[in-house]
Amino acid sequence: MSKVKQYYTDETEKNVDDILSKYVINEISFKDAKSKIMKLDNLNLLNIDEYNIDEVLISEKEDYWKKANKEGRSQ
Repeated sequence: MSKVKQYYTDETEKNVDDILSKYVINEISFKDAKSKIMKLDNLNLLNIDEYNIDEVLISEKEDYWKKANKEGRSQ
């Protein structure tokens, strides 16, 4: 992968991760997270599109809560 492509992939992934981290702790809603992610450039580098964004958000929240439950951080 070229350095330029890698740079844009890393930047996009960082931006998506920032939004997802706010979503999983209920700082922003599902609708807001979806909207913010879909407005990002270069989502195609992460294989995120309008057809799988819901699945990405749902699985991220499930993974967060599974980890939290395993660590005893939730009820």
